[in-house]
Parts: sequence; structure tokens; C-alpha cells
Amino acid sequence: MNKILLLVHDDAGLASRLEAALDVARALDGTLLCLDLTVPIASVGADPLFGPMVLEPETATQAVVAARAELDRSGLRYDWIERRGELATELARVAPLADLVVLSSPRDLLFPAMHKAIGDTLVRANKPVLAVPGTPAGMHVHGDVLLLWDGSPGANEAMLAAMPLLCHAASVTVLEIDDGSLGLPALKATEYLSERGIANHVHQELAFGEKAGFLILEWIDTLKPAYVVMGGYSHARLIEGLFGGVTERLLDDCPIPLFIKH
Repeated sequence: MNKILLLVHDDAGLASRLEAALDVARALDGTLLCLDLTVPIASVGADPLFGPMVLEPETATQAVVAARAELDRSGLRYDWIERRGELATELARVAPLADLVVLSSPRDLLFPAMHKAIGDTLVRANKPVLAVPGTPAGMHVHGDVLLLWDGSPGANEAMLAAMPLLCHAASVTVLEIDDGSLGLPALKATEYLSERGIANHVHQELAFGEKAGFLILEWIDTLKPAYVVMGGYSHARLIEGLFGGVTERLLDDCPIPLFIKH
């Protein structure tokens, strides 16, 4: 996980994305790919012939200038990529260059549209996403981690994709959620982690339907982990930005960074 893609756009989530990306890059000795994006926005009274969309101002805003200054002060390696266009489209073009994409939780950011951007990145670019809440709190890479496990290939892929981060964790709690269709048991995940010297333990819960989302949020409140690792849904609705119940609830309500892999 050497290349971390950071969305640099003047919005409510920029500060928290930047802080989380810097923490990950420091821990992994990685390089940041900074996507400086100018996005089309609705324009009142725009020419109907050319549509209602115009580009944001091309000059760097104070927030973007401050973000670049913080990158310079960090001493970390970074590349600066400037693009103009829709968020999901430009992410799809740049994401193949990265190993991890840092975006914002949709609840904390109405513009640009994060649900679609996260879905496209997970499915079309097939890259893991770190969705961070709007309040800057950083990414405590060396803290405790909650790994969500339902025995699916998606859960296994998420664990494998997160291994560069999990290797730095103080401990990993594997929360097995069984809705009656559990595939691979959580024991397999704990064995894999133990073989790599990662301290871990498992908790098992029964949950059906939307109850799983509430149950996971209760565990997050109890354990207070540094971040959560989970697999993402793969159906077409995800691409359209309409997430499955558990994923959607966590993206909207999770108070800590959420590492998702399709």
C-alpha cells in the first residue's frame, strides 16, 4: 500500500481527509497522490443551450492552498494532479494509480456526491476506500481495529487489502455477524491474523436484516476502535450510489474511519 490517493477539493471534508491520509502515509512510508479537483456546479440562470453546469473557480482556494502547505511541511512524498470534471469520473481515471483512496463519509458531505464516488471506486476501479467522517480526528494506525466478518469473499478481501494497516494495529477484534448464511467462520480470519503476529480476538453475534447495522454501531460505541474494516456489496445498486442496508448505515453513521473493499 504505497500510493494513497487523496481528494483535494474545497469542501467540509477536506481537513479530515488530509489528516487521515497523512497518518496513513507516515505509517506506511507511502506516497500521496493528491487529486486537486475542480467540479461542475449548478449555475442559476445558465444558458439553456449549454446546460446549467459551470466549473468552480479555477484559482486555488484558501483551503486548497493551506492543504498543500501542510503537505510541504509534512516532509512526505506527494504528487499533485489537477483535474476538471465530475468527481466519480475523475476518480475512475486516477484511482488505478493508487493502492488506497481517501474519501469522505457521505453524511458529512453533500457536495460533491460521495455515495456514487465511493461505489465507483470500489466496483469499477476495484480499489479500497477509506471513508473518513467530517470531524478531523486523524487515522490512529497503531490503535485497536474492528474487523467485520460475515464469512463472505468480500469480508476476506477486505481483510487482505487492509493487511498493511492491520500489521500496525495494537489488536484486531473480529466481529462475526451471522444472519444464517455464514460462510467461512471467523476462526479462519483469526488464524490468518495470528500467523502474522497480529493480536486478535473474536466476538460472535446473530443479526438479521437491518439489525446488523445497529449492532455494529453498538460495538463501535463500546470498543471505540481506531477504525473499522469491512467488505462492500458488489451489486449494481452500489455503482449507482444506492448501498445495501449495512454498508449505507455505516457510511452515514460511523463516527470513525471506515476501510471498505469490494
